[in-house]
Amino acid sequence: MNVLMLSIDRGLLGKGQLGDVVERHIEYGKRVERLDIIVMSKKGYDINKISDNVTAYPTNSNGTIGFILDAIKIGKKFKGIDLIVCQDPIVGLAGYFIKKKTGAKLLINLHGDYVGNKLSKDRRYNSWWGSLISKFVLNRADAIRVMSQGMMDRLIKMGFDSNKIKVISTPVDIERFIRYPDVKQENKKQIESLASSKMQKGKKHILMVGRKDKVKDFDTLCRAINLVHDKYKNVGLWLVGNYHFGPEGVGTLPLKQEIKDSIVVSFNEKSKDLPAYYYSSYLTVLSSTSESFGKVLVEANACGKPVVATETTGAKEIVQDGYNGFLVPIGDAEALAEKIFELLNDPKKAKKMGEDGRKLVKEKFSNNTQKIITYWKEIVA
Repeated sequence: MNVLMLSIDRGLLGKGQLGDVVERHIEYGKRVERLDIIVMSKKGYDINKISDNVTAYPTNSNGTIGFILDAIKIGKKFKGIDLIVCQDPIVGLAGYFIKKKTGAKLLINLHGDYVGNKLSKDRRYNSWWGSLISKFVLNRADAIRVMSQGMMDRLIKMGFDSNKIKVISTPVDIERFIRYPDVKQENKKQIESLASSKMQKGKKHILMVGRKDKVKDFDTLCRAINLVHDKYKNVGLWLVGNYHFGPEGVGTLPLKQEIKDSIVVSFNEKSKDLPAYYYSSYLTVLSSTSESFGKVLVEANACGKPVVATETTGAKEIVQDGYNGFLVPIGDAEALAEKIFELLNDPKKAKKMGEDGRKLVKEKFSNNTQKIITYWKEIVA
Protein backbone atom coordinates (compact mmCIF):
# COMPACT_ATOMS: atom_id res chain seq x y z
CA MET A 1 0.00 0.00 0.00
CA ASN A 2 1.35 3.41 -1.04
CA VAL A 3 0.27 6.27 1.21
CA LEU A 4 0.48 10.02 0.63
CA MET A 5 0.11 12.12 3.77
CA LEU A 6 -0.52 15.86 4.07
CA SER A 7 0.64 17.38 7.35
CA ILE A 8 1.24 20.72 9.06
CA ASP A 9 3.88 19.29 11.42
CA ARG A 10 7.23 20.79 10.37
CA GLY A 11 8.97 18.46 12.81
CA LEU A 12 8.74 15.89 10.01
CA LEU A 13 11.16 18.08 8.04
CA GLY A 14 13.81 17.61 10.72
CA LYS A 15 13.36 20.90 12.58
CA GLY A 16 11.46 21.64 15.78
CA GLN A 17 10.08 18.17 16.38
CA LEU A 18 7.28 18.03 18.94
CA GLY A 19 6.83 14.75 20.80
CA ASP A 20 7.42 11.45 19.03
CA VAL A 21 6.01 12.49 15.64
CA VAL A 22 9.03 11.26 13.62
CA GLU A 23 9.19 7.94 15.46
CA ARG A 24 5.46 7.36 14.90
CA HIS A 25 5.78 7.91 11.15
CA ILE A 26 8.77 5.59 10.95
CA GLU A 27 6.54 2.92 12.52
CA TYR A 28 3.81 3.62 9.95
CA GLY A 29 6.43 3.25 7.22
CA LYS A 30 7.38 -0.22 8.44
CA ARG A 31 3.85 -1.40 7.70
CA VAL A 32 3.35 0.05 4.20
CA GLU A 33 5.28 -0.06 0.95
CA ARG A 34 5.82 3.68 0.78
CA LEU A 35 4.86 6.72 2.85
CA ASP A 36 5.37 10.15 1.32
CA ILE A 37 4.49 13.22 3.39
CA ILE A 38 3.81 16.71 2.06
CA VAL A 39 4.41 19.18 4.88
CA MET A 40 3.07 22.73 5.05
CA SER A 41 6.12 24.96 5.44
CA LYS A 42 7.49 28.39 4.81
CA LYS A 43 10.50 28.80 2.55
CA GLY A 44 13.84 27.42 3.65
CA TYR A 45 13.14 23.72 4.16
CA ASP A 46 14.63 20.76 2.29
CA ILE A 47 13.31 17.28 1.53
CA ASN A 48 13.86 15.06 4.59
CA LYS A 49 14.52 11.33 4.13
CA ILE A 50 13.13 9.98 7.41
CA SER A 51 13.69 6.27 6.71
CA ASP A 52 14.12 3.94 3.74
CA ASN A 53 10.52 4.33 2.59
CA VAL A 54 9.35 7.47 4.45
CA THR A 55 10.12 10.89 2.96
CA ALA A 56 8.85 14.36 3.86
CA TYR A 57 8.51 17.08 1.22
CA PRO A 58 8.23 20.79 2.18
CA THR A 59 5.87 23.04 0.24
CA ASN A 60 7.96 26.18 0.92
CA SER A 61 4.78 28.22 0.61
CA ASN A 62 3.40 31.64 1.42
CA GLY A 63 0.39 31.19 3.71
CA THR A 64 -2.45 28.68 3.83
CA ILE A 65 -3.73 29.28 0.29
CA GLY A 66 -0.21 28.94 -1.07
CA PHE A 67 0.21 25.68 0.84
CA ILE A 68 -2.99 24.22 -0.58
CA LEU A 69 -1.98 25.11 -4.16
CA ASP A 70 1.61 23.90 -3.70
CA ALA A 71 0.48 20.67 -2.00
CA ILE A 72 -1.84 19.92 -4.93
CA LYS A 73 0.99 20.56 -7.37
CA ILE A 74 3.39 18.26 -5.50
CA GLY A 75 0.77 15.58 -4.82
CA LYS A 76 -0.22 15.18 -8.45
CA LYS A 77 3.33 14.06 -9.26
CA PHE A 78 3.07 10.87 -7.20
CA LYS A 79 2.04 7.70 -9.00
CA GLY A 80 0.27 4.61 -7.67
CA ILE A 81 -1.17 6.24 -4.53
CA ASP A 82 -3.69 4.06 -2.71
CA LEU A 83 -4.58 6.37 0.16
CA ILE A 84 -4.33 10.07 0.96
CA VAL A 85 -4.21 10.86 4.68
CA CYS A 86 -4.76 14.49 5.76
CA GLN A 87 -4.12 15.97 9.19
CA ASP A 88 -7.17 18.24 9.18
CA PRO A 89 -10.00 19.36 6.86
CA ILE A 90 -8.25 22.52 5.60
CA VAL A 91 -5.22 20.45 4.64
CA GLY A 92 -7.81 17.99 3.35
CA LEU A 93 -8.95 20.48 0.70
CA ALA A 94 -5.64 19.85 -1.08
CA GLY A 95 -6.13 16.13 -0.47
CA TYR A 96 -9.56 16.29 -2.11
CA PHE A 97 -8.13 17.72 -5.35
CA ILE A 98 -5.28 15.19 -5.35
CA LYS A 99 -7.89 12.46 -4.88
CA LYS A 100 -9.78 13.78 -7.93
CA LYS A 101 -6.57 13.55 -9.97
CA THR A 102 -5.24 10.19 -8.72
CA GLY A 103 -8.37 8.24 -7.78
CA ALA A 104 -6.93 7.39 -4.36
CA LYS A 105 -9.10 7.09 -1.25
CA LEU A 106 -9.20 10.07 1.12
CA LEU A 107 -8.94 9.88 4.93
CA ILE A 108 -9.27 13.01 7.08
CA ASN A 109 -7.79 12.84 10.57
CA LEU A 110 -9.15 15.23 13.19
CA HIS A 111 -6.21 15.53 15.57
CA GLY A 112 -7.65 18.69 17.09
CA ASP A 113 -11.07 19.16 18.68
CA TYR A 114 -12.10 22.16 16.58
CA VAL A 115 -14.89 21.14 14.19
CA GLY A 116 -18.17 22.26 15.73
CA ASN A 117 -16.47 23.11 19.04
CA LYS A 118 -17.28 26.65 20.20
CA LEU A 119 -14.56 26.46 22.88
CA SER A 120 -11.82 25.87 20.32
CA LYS A 121 -9.25 28.65 20.05
CA ASP A 122 -8.53 27.76 16.41
CA ARG A 123 -9.73 30.82 14.51
CA ARG A 124 -9.58 29.01 11.19
CA TYR A 125 -12.37 26.63 12.13
CA ASN A 126 -14.39 29.29 13.96
CA SER A 127 -14.43 31.40 10.80
CA TRP A 128 -17.15 31.12 8.15
CA TRP A 129 -14.65 29.99 5.52
CA GLY A 130 -13.05 27.39 7.80
CA SER A 131 -16.45 25.95 8.66
CA LEU A 132 -17.40 25.87 4.97
CA ILE A 133 -14.21 24.05 3.96
CA SER A 134 -14.61 21.56 6.83
CA LYS A 135 -18.13 20.59 5.78
CA PHE A 136 -17.15 20.39 2.10
CA VAL A 137 -14.12 18.16 2.70
CA LEU A 138 -15.55 15.91 5.42
CA ASN A 139 -18.65 15.19 3.35
CA ARG A 140 -16.45 14.13 0.42
CA ALA A 141 -13.88 12.10 2.36
CA ASP A 142 -14.00 8.31 2.18
CA ALA A 143 -13.28 8.08 5.90
CA ILE A 144 -12.80 10.26 9.01
CA ARG A 145 -10.63 9.34 11.99
CA VAL A 146 -11.24 11.09 15.33
CA MET A 147 -9.41 10.88 18.65
CA SER A 148 -12.37 10.35 20.97
CA GLN A 149 -15.97 9.16 21.15
CA GLY A 150 -17.06 12.68 22.08
CA MET A 151 -15.71 14.01 18.79
CA MET A 152 -17.51 11.28 16.87
CA ASP A 153 -20.80 12.02 18.65
CA ARG A 154 -20.54 15.71 17.76
CA LEU A 155 -19.86 14.99 14.09
CA ILE A 156 -22.88 12.68 13.92
CA LYS A 157 -25.07 15.40 15.47
CA MET A 158 -23.76 17.77 12.80
CA GLY A 159 -25.04 15.35 10.15
CA PHE A 160 -21.90 13.55 9.04
CA ASP A 161 -22.19 9.88 8.05
CA SER A 162 -21.48 7.71 11.13
CA ASN A 163 -20.49 4.77 8.90
CA LYS A 164 -17.33 6.51 7.77
CA ILE A 165 -16.17 7.78 11.18
CA LYS A 166 -13.86 5.76 13.41
CA VAL A 167 -12.33 6.47 16.83
CA ILE A 168 -8.61 5.64 17.03
CA SER A 169 -6.56 7.86 19.32
CA THR A 170 -2.97 8.98 18.73
CA PRO A 171 -0.51 6.13 19.37
CA VAL A 172 1.32 6.36 22.70
CA ASP A 173 4.35 4.19 23.45
CA ILE A 174 3.05 3.33 26.91
CA GLU A 175 5.78 0.79 27.63
CA ARG A 176 8.42 3.48 27.18
CA PHE A 177 6.96 5.33 30.17
CA ILE A 178 6.17 2.29 32.30
CA ARG A 179 9.61 0.74 31.84
CA TYR A 180 11.66 3.98 31.94
CA PRO A 181 13.13 3.53 35.47
CA ASP A 182 14.16 -0.06 34.75
CA VAL A 183 15.69 0.30 31.27
CA LYS A 184 18.90 2.06 32.30
CA GLN A 185 20.59 2.89 35.56
CA GLU A 186 21.06 6.45 34.31
CA ASN A 187 17.27 6.82 34.08
CA LYS A 188 16.93 6.11 37.79
CA LYS A 189 19.72 8.60 38.47
CA GLN A 190 17.89 11.23 36.42
CA ILE A 191 14.73 10.75 38.50
CA GLU A 192 16.72 10.87 41.74
CA SER A 193 18.57 13.98 40.56
CA LEU A 194 15.32 15.84 39.87
CA ALA A 195 13.80 14.72 43.16
CA SER A 196 16.79 15.79 45.25
CA SER A 197 17.79 19.00 43.48
CA LYS A 198 18.13 22.08 45.67
CA MET A 199 15.05 23.83 44.24
CA GLN A 200 12.91 20.67 44.24
CA LYS A 201 13.81 19.13 47.58
CA GLY A 202 10.89 19.01 49.98
CA LYS A 203 8.40 20.33 47.44
CA LYS A 204 5.54 18.61 45.71
CA HIS A 205 5.67 19.71 42.10
CA ILE A 206 2.72 20.06 39.75
CA LEU A 207 3.71 19.17 36.18
CA MET A 208 2.24 20.76 33.05
CA VAL A 209 3.45 19.34 29.72
CA GLY A 210 2.49 21.17 26.54
CA ARG A 211 3.31 23.85 24.03
CA LYS A 212 2.86 27.55 24.75
CA ASP A 213 -0.59 28.01 23.24
CA LYS A 214 -3.81 29.82 24.14
CA VAL A 215 -5.67 26.52 24.12
CA LYS A 216 -3.58 25.35 27.11
CA ASP A 217 -5.09 28.21 29.18
CA PHE A 218 -2.06 29.13 31.28
CA ASP A 219 -4.04 31.92 32.95
CA THR A 220 -6.40 29.41 34.57
CA LEU A 221 -3.47 27.17 35.49
CA CYS A 222 -1.58 30.01 37.16
CA ARG A 223 -4.62 31.24 39.09
CA ALA A 224 -5.18 27.68 40.33
CA ILE A 225 -1.56 27.24 41.43
CA ASN A 226 -1.70 30.57 43.28
CA LEU A 227 -4.82 29.41 45.13
CA VAL A 228 -3.17 26.11 46.02
CA HIS A 229 -0.11 27.96 47.31
CA ASP A 230 -2.32 29.98 49.68
CA LYS A 231 -3.06 26.76 51.55
CA TYR A 232 -0.05 24.59 50.69
CA LYS A 233 3.25 26.48 50.67
CA ASN A 234 5.39 23.51 49.70
CA VAL A 235 4.15 23.35 46.12
CA GLY A 236 6.09 24.07 42.94
CA LEU A 237 5.27 24.22 39.24
CA TRP A 238 7.13 22.60 36.35
CA LEU A 239 6.39 23.68 32.78
CA VAL A 240 7.72 21.22 30.22
CA GLY A 241 7.25 21.29 26.47
CA ASN A 242 7.89 22.94 23.15
CA TYR A 243 8.09 26.50 24.40
CA HIS A 244 10.84 28.67 25.82
CA PHE A 245 9.64 30.89 28.61
CA GLY A 246 13.07 31.83 29.87
CA PRO A 247 13.45 34.33 32.75
CA GLU A 248 11.46 37.03 30.90
CA GLY A 249 8.66 34.65 29.94
CA VAL A 250 8.33 33.33 33.47
CA GLY A 251 8.18 36.91 34.71
CA THR A 252 5.07 37.56 32.61
CA LEU A 253 3.13 34.64 34.07
CA PRO A 254 0.52 35.64 36.68
CA LEU A 255 2.19 33.59 39.41
CA LYS A 256 3.28 34.43 42.94
CA GLN A 257 6.99 35.03 43.23
CA GLU A 258 7.46 31.95 45.44
CA ILE A 259 6.09 29.81 42.60
CA LYS A 260 8.22 31.56 39.99
CA ASP A 261 11.25 30.79 42.12
CA SER A 262 10.49 27.06 41.93
CA ILE A 263 11.90 25.07 39.03
CA VAL A 264 10.43 25.92 35.63
CA VAL A 265 11.71 23.48 33.03
CA SER A 266 11.77 24.25 29.33
CA PHE A 267 12.81 21.82 26.62
CA ASN A 268 11.57 20.14 23.48
CA GLU A 269 9.02 17.46 24.36
CA LYS A 270 11.02 14.92 22.36
CA SER A 271 13.55 14.80 25.22
CA LYS A 272 14.43 11.25 26.17
CA ASP A 273 14.18 12.32 29.82
CA LEU A 274 10.53 13.41 29.64
CA PRO A 275 9.41 10.35 31.68
CA ALA A 276 11.77 11.41 34.47
CA TYR A 277 9.76 14.58 34.97
CA TYR A 278 6.54 12.61 35.29
CA TYR A 279 8.13 10.27 37.84
CA SER A 280 9.67 13.15 39.84
CA SER A 281 6.50 15.25 39.97
CA TYR A 282 3.57 14.68 42.32
CA LEU A 283 0.77 14.94 39.74
CA THR A 284 0.13 16.18 36.21
CA VAL A 285 -2.36 18.91 35.37
CA LEU A 286 -3.92 19.89 32.03
CA SER A 287 -5.89 23.15 32.03
CA SER A 288 -6.80 23.28 28.32
CA THR A 289 -9.96 24.77 26.87
CA SER A 290 -9.92 22.19 24.07
CA GLU A 291 -8.18 18.83 23.60
CA SER A 292 -8.96 16.14 21.06
CA PHE A 293 -7.17 13.52 23.16
CA GLY A 294 -4.69 14.69 25.81
CA LYS A 295 -1.75 12.33 25.36
CA VAL A 296 0.11 13.77 28.36
CA LEU A 297 -2.62 12.41 30.64
CA VAL A 298 -1.97 8.91 29.31
CA GLU A 299 1.78 9.35 29.74
CA ALA A 300 1.39 10.58 33.32
CA ASN A 301 -0.88 7.65 34.24
CA ALA A 302 1.60 5.25 32.60
CA CYS A 303 4.21 6.62 35.03
CA GLY A 304 1.85 5.93 37.92
CA LYS A 305 0.86 9.56 38.52
CA PRO A 306 -2.67 10.92 39.06
CA VAL A 307 -3.99 13.69 36.82
CA VAL A 308 -6.26 16.70 37.19
CA ALA A 309 -7.72 17.98 33.92
CA THR A 310 -10.40 20.25 32.55
CA GLU A 311 -13.42 18.54 31.00
CA THR A 312 -12.32 18.66 27.38
CA THR A 313 -13.57 16.08 24.90
CA GLY A 314 -10.19 14.34 24.95
CA ALA A 315 -9.72 14.37 28.72
CA LYS A 316 -13.12 12.77 29.23
CA GLU A 317 -11.94 9.92 27.00
CA ILE A 318 -9.02 9.23 29.36
CA VAL A 319 -9.92 10.34 32.88
CA GLN A 320 -12.54 8.46 34.88
CA ASP A 321 -13.38 11.12 37.46
CA GLY A 322 -12.33 9.96 40.91
CA TYR A 323 -10.60 6.82 39.62
CA ASN A 324 -7.38 7.74 37.80
CA GLY A 325 -7.70 11.48 38.34
CA PHE A 326 -10.16 14.34 38.52
CA LEU A 327 -12.12 16.32 35.91
CA VAL A 328 -13.09 19.95 36.51
CA PRO A 329 -15.03 22.54 34.49
CA ILE A 330 -13.09 24.35 31.76
CA GLY A 331 -11.74 27.72 32.93
CA ASP A 332 -12.61 27.08 36.59
CA ALA A 333 -9.42 27.88 38.51
CA GLU A 334 -11.11 27.36 41.89
CA ALA A 335 -12.24 23.83 41.01
CA LEU A 336 -8.81 23.01 39.55
CA ALA A 337 -7.11 24.24 42.72
CA GLU A 338 -9.53 22.30 44.94
CA LYS A 339 -8.74 18.96 43.30
CA ILE A 340 -4.99 19.61 43.23
CA PHE A 341 -5.14 20.52 46.92
CA GLU A 342 -7.15 17.37 47.70
CA LEU A 343 -4.46 15.14 46.17
CA LEU A 344 -1.62 17.07 47.80
CA ASN A 345 -3.25 16.46 51.19
CA ASP A 346 -3.98 12.79 50.57
CA PRO A 347 -0.84 10.94 49.34
CA LYS A 348 -2.57 7.54 49.66
CA LYS A 349 -5.38 8.62 47.35
CA ALA A 350 -2.89 10.13 44.91
CA LYS A 351 -0.85 6.93 44.84
CA LYS A 352 -3.94 4.75 44.35
CA MET A 353 -5.19 6.94 41.50
CA GLY A 354 -1.79 6.73 39.83
CA GLU A 355 -1.73 2.93 40.13
CA ASP A 356 -5.29 2.64 38.80
CA GLY A 357 -4.38 5.00 35.99
CA ARG A 358 -1.47 2.81 34.94
CA LYS A 359 -3.78 -0.21 34.71
CA LEU A 360 -6.40 1.74 32.78
CA VAL A 361 -4.12 3.24 30.12
CA LYS A 362 -2.28 -0.04 29.60
CA GLU A 363 -5.56 -1.79 28.86
CA LYS A 364 -7.20 1.00 26.85
CA PHE A 365 -4.44 2.94 25.11
CA SER A 366 -1.69 0.51 24.19
CA ASN A 367 0.09 1.39 20.96
CA ASN A 368 -2.58 2.09 18.32
CA THR A 369 -0.21 1.98 15.35
CA GLN A 370 -1.46 -1.37 14.03
CA LYS A 371 -5.11 -0.30 14.47
CA ILE A 372 -4.40 2.73 12.30
CA ILE A 373 -2.70 0.65 9.59
CA THR A 374 -5.57 -1.86 9.64
CA TYR A 375 -8.00 1.03 9.21
CA TRP A 376 -5.99 2.32 6.25
CA LYS A 377 -6.24 -1.11 4.59
CA GLU A 378 -9.98 -1.26 5.25
CA ILE A 379 -10.48 2.12 3.57
CA VAL A 380 -8.46 1.11 0.51
CA ALA A 381 -10.28 -2.22 0.28
